[in-house]
Amino acid sequence: MKIAYKKYKFLLYFFLVFLSLFGGISVNSGFSQVSKFEEQIVRRIEIIGNESVSTGDLLHNMRTAVGFPLRSIEVRQDIKSMFEKGRFEKVDVEIEEVPNGVRLRFVCVERPRIQSIEFKGNDEIIDSELQTAILLKDGDVFRRDLIERSIRNIEESYRAKGFYNAVIDYRVIPMANSRNVRLRFIIDEGEKITVSRISIRGLRNFSVKEIRKVMETKEKGWFRDGIFNADVFEQDKDKILAFLRERGYLDAQIIEDRIEYVWKDPTEQDARGIFILITIHEGDIYYFDGYTIEIESDGEKPIFTPESLLKGMSLNKAGSIFNDTLFQRDRQMISFRYASEGFIFARVIPNREITEREVSVGRTTQTRKFVKIDFTINEGSKAYIDSIIIRGNKKTKENVIRRELVIKEGELFSSSRMQLSRERVFNLGYFKRVDFDVRPGSRDGYMNLIVDVEEQPSGTISLGGGYGTTSGFSIFADITENNFRGRGQIAGIKFTYGPFMSSITLSFIERWLFDKPIAFRSSISYGLYTYQESSIFPTGSSVSEYQKQTFGYSLGLSYRFKYFYQIGTTWYQVFKSYLNPTGNSPDYIFEYVGLGLQEKRAQSVYLYRDSKNNYLNPTSGSRIGASATFTGGFLGGNDHYLEVSPEAAVYYSPFNLPFLKTHPCVFELRANGTFMLPPLGNVKQDFAGNEWISSDDRLRLGGPETLRIWDYYDRNFPLSWEFVGLYHRITYGLEFRVPIHPGMLWLAFFFDAGSLWSDPYWERQVTNTTYRRYINNDKANGDLYDIGQFFDVSLLEYFRYSYGMGFRIQIPMMPLRFWFGQRAIYDGDRFINIGGIDFTFQIGDFRY
Repeated sequence: MKIAYKKYKFLLYFFLVFLSLFGGISVNSGFSQVSKFEEQIVRRIEIIGNESVSTGDLLHNMRTAVGFPLRSIEVRQDIKSMFEKGRFEKVDVEIEEVPNGVRLRFVCVERPRIQSIEFKGNDEIIDSELQTAILLKDGDVFRRDLIERSIRNIEESYRAKGFYNAVIDYRVIPMANSRNVRLRFIIDEGEKITVSRISIRGLRNFSVKEIRKVMETKEKGWFRDGIFNADVFEQDKDKILAFLRERGYLDAQIIEDRIEYVWKDPTEQDARGIFILITIHEGDIYYFDGYTIEIESDGEKPIFTPESLLKGMSLNKAGSIFNDTLFQRDRQMISFRYASEGFIFARVIPNREITEREVSVGRTTQTRKFVKIDFTINEGSKAYIDSIIIRGNKKTKENVIRRELVIKEGELFSSSRMQLSRERVFNLGYFKRVDFDVRPGSRDGYMNLIVDVEEQPSGTISLGGGYGTTSGFSIFADITENNFRGRGQIAGIKFTYGPFMSSITLSFIERWLFDKPIAFRSSISYGLYTYQESSIFPTGSSVSEYQKQTFGYSLGLSYRFKYFYQIGTTWYQVFKSYLNPTGNSPDYIFEYVGLGLQEKRAQSVYLYRDSKNNYLNPTSGSRIGASATFTGGFLGGNDHYLEVSPEAAVYYSPFNLPFLKTHPCVFELRANGTFMLPPLGNVKQDFAGNEWISSDDRLRLGGPETLRIWDYYDRNFPLSWEFVGLYHRITYGLEFRVPIHPGMLWLAFFFDAGSLWSDPYWERQVTNTTYRRYINNDKANGDLYDIGQFFDVSLLEYFRYSYGMGFRIQIPMMPLRFWFGQRAIYDGDRFINIGGIDFTFQIGDFRY
């Protein structure tokens, strides 16, 4: 009996421990165990001790409910769900018998809250930076698991700065008369240890300098911090092997890599450093002996022929050094082409055949190893999209992302359309990261497409100013929400104030009207602009000025189709008046003032193809299109002309810098023109009393939009170019961008060219004698030509040029541009600089 009692006593103890672990249930005196009241009706549920979590929230998640039978398994699940909220340190359940059933009382003991977090002993990393590394903040519930993870994050922050001996501890300090605590992280930073030496052994055909150049890990020097990062070092080893195999050494291996923390000077022992030893086995060099392709197709006819696949190969010259990077690219290209046709399960198996043979090299004979690759391709079956799952979007509505996808559920899988979908979602500008992944679907032959996004702030408040050498200082304020209400709408207000322009604009854009790829644009604006003209005193150096006051609105619709194309139209109606001419202004300026309020009506239509891979910093693709704006004519109003504007921009990335393998350098080639033609329809307005093209609507050169470094009204232009403005404009240019900090900062070199042209049709309407005299003088001097003389002119001499360098800074949603450059002309045999180096500051599309 005594043995049996001990046995059952142990089983009773085990049962109570089991209940305490998995249910948190305590059996109090005066109340019975849950199992005793199994299946009795629950008449009342009470929760006490919960201060941070409402009783309603807790009851809502409970399986146990009033009016239903009591079940012990449900009570244990209820207590477990209460613990999962992370707010409670202890939960007891008490059960009391009442008439016709039982009453449950959950007694909660909450975890203490963190009143404040402080750091002690940190000098190298400031508090705000450490705060971002920890997973807790003031007011959070105290959790030791999060504290331990935060310590690991802090240690990683110190390792990233070279402090490998940093020791992190913490103290919990109770607060008087409160369950709150102070959390104190105690930091012993230790010493900063940097890379003192990198030794590389085993090289036969390469220099140590070449290998070190491949590595991102560097020895400490004047311009290098020498910080060691274990993850970066692992990547460096892969880069070294890729470098060697790219040069034909396919058997290359790193047979030893050793990292030692030792005293820099063993006799002094005052500072330690990291010594890295890498031993490399190069092996033999291999040469390319060609590709063969054998296709195993489940269908009657293969999707591709071997000949069509071989045409796109990068490694294609037999006898050349075997470049493993090009081989891997060729293999991926084959897989990508099959995936673009829906054959995501296609298997591309390369089989290497190595042979040795003698070849003649100059006057000698060498024995070389050759590699022949026999690709065996099993096409497999087609794959279809089962479900598209979107994750990570908190503010942005799911349909805003889904409607940008060019690949749909139920469709044949296509890797090219998946990549295009990723670019379209990223180009919305709402996300800092957009990742696509493919997972098995619910049935054979179907795959789920996972769209994983990480949102970034889409609203901006921009306040600032800019400076131009001759245009002075300007300020601006721009408040824009680019993802209004998470629906992909754009709403904004912009205010600009400067010596030549003061304006305010309200705008709204609905990018998908009625959930169709139809965009609706609207704006309303007011502006006061200052213009400069020639003085009536030709011998003087001063210029005349006048102002134009405008108020107007615009309404537009556009339609996107075939992924890259957009067609649209916009209606403009603007009311304008001319004010405050200076006394030396030409007569026609005073005539403008005398006209009073003028009305301008215009309808523009446009079509373009835009395949840029990134809307902020494209590295590939193009934008090609044209627009036509019908002003006046059959539309009425006081201005009458037709303006046609073709444009083209191409982006090309032929190479990467060695230290920026993932971010290419970019060439941008662009050209555009603006041509003013006679209006369409009958015009009843007499141009002798009211010009069809006002002075401020005529075309000029200058500023980052047309010709950088040259200013509007630049005195280095002939007089008509400087003040009068003309009727046709042609510009082109080249820009080469080098990433300094990918995604944020680029160094750019530019070359711009531009020209203005007159037109006999519009010249016949000129009634102002001063204006006509300028045109005639410029033509007589060979400084001005009609557009009809385009093929009769030495274009190289006629254009104006600028070249220089600058920086493109991409702060989120606010691009900044700094340009330093030189004006230039061509005098027949060489380029001649005009003036000195000048500076222009640009914010977005506006010049200051």
